[in-house]
Amino acid sequence: MVKTFPRVQKTRRTPIYNIGAASRLVGLPIWTLRWIESHELVSPRRTAGNQRLYSELDLDVLNTIRELMEEKVNLAGIRVILRMRGEPAGASGGRKRRS
Repeated sequence: MVKTFPRVQKTRRTPIYNIGAASRLVGLPIWTLRWIESHELVSPRRTAGNQRLYSELDLDVLNTIRELMEEKVNLAGIRVILRMRGEPAGASGGRKRRS
């Protein structure tokens, strides 16, 4: 018999992209995604094995950050702009582990 899991209702907050996929989707190197996380601009969820999982909302914030970085906006400026746009840091909900 096949073991099954309950279905998850997918929303824009559902963390589904690992760091490699998120890197390719937003066009930023993996080390840059880690740097962005270390400065608490985005807080991807974590699996039980401590792997980062990004949601669609996280990718939206990362795309905004990328655009701002391309315009040479510094870290403090990015924080202010994200706050003004209503895009809080940690769009997917912080460092909670997914079970």
